[in-house]
Amino acid sequence: MSGQSASSLSELYRGHHGWLFGWLRKKLGCPDNAADMAHDTFVKLLGLDVLPTLQEPRAYLLVAANRLLINQYHRRQVEAETLRSMAVLLDQQAQGPEQINAVHQLLGKVLLLLLEELEEKPRKAFLMARVDGCSYAEIARHLQVSESSVKQYLAKSLAHCHARLFDALPEGLGSD
Repeated sequence: MSGQSASSLSELYRGHHGWLFGWLRKKLGCPDNAADMAHDTFVKLLGLDVLPTLQEPRAYLLVAANRLLINQYHRRQVEAETLRSMAVLLDQQAQGPEQINAVHQLLGKVLLLLLEELEEKPRKAFLMARVDGCSYAEIARHLQVSESSVKQYLAKSLAHCHARLFDALPEGLGSD
């Protein structure tokens, strides 16, 4: 982002972040989710090469935030449907190779959806460790971080996936 766009974004943030947060808090009913979504909205704008000249900055922010909300809603719908499908497959009496393969494929899709929500380095570290079978040292060299950071990335990835799966499980499926 150019210096001019960065200063424009800074002004936009200072002038409208509080308002956007308030609007999202009312819409979502949760201040933590509203703060995350307001942050994500400005991060999305930060990724633009050039910030357009805005006649109505609040309208622009509403459109950007609504698009993020819609994407999040669709992603969660796909996750919930996948989990329902997995529950049906797991509940079937005859667990043949086809059912087991189908469950593995669904789990892979769910995992990829969950990993998309992570930052780049934790996602890469997780995939390198779990899919490619790389050691912590190999991952650290590739990502140009310490092995300690790799361990933190993997812990963060696992905690994120566990939390999202547990929160998305249909009623009664997550309890013993």
